Amino acid sequence: MSKFSERNQRLANTVGQVELLEVTNPSFSGPMLICNDVQDFVSQGKAYIGLPFGFTLPDDVSGSAPRMRLSMDNVGRGVSDELERRQPGTTTMAKLIIVGRDTPDRHEHVFWLPMSSVSISGAGAQASCSVDEITRQAACKQMATPFTLPGIF
Repeated sequence: MSKFSERNQRLANTVGQVELLEVTNPSFSGPMLICNDVQDFVSQGKAYIGLPFGFTLPDDVSGSAPRMRLSMDNVGRGVSDELERRQPGTTTMAKLIIVGRDTPDRHEHVFWLPMSSVSISGAGAQASCSVDEITRQAACKQMATPFTLPGIF
């Protein structure tokens, strides 16, 4: 077992861990790097801004895909500016990274979360995280017609 796993299984973890979030979209000016803390954090040479965020776990409802809810503060850090740049038809991906405070460059756990239905209010931003939207997309993004692909007709 690694030291990280051993510490997290103890009753008292003296070092602690940090949750990092990288939110990317093709229409963003760059990835949003967020740290679930009140202080900024550096991991693998990237500076993450300290901005508390949290998840609401999905309900087990039959007939619908599970959706997790991501909530983050929206207080003067430019989160709303980036989220408002989202273009229709683009996929916003969030990468959740768990690191130990004593080993910030070692990513212990990495989870990929596709985000949909982002909403912004004055004090916070919320997004649904689910693979349902990606799995319901059409396999063919472009239909072959004489207008769109004249060379094959």
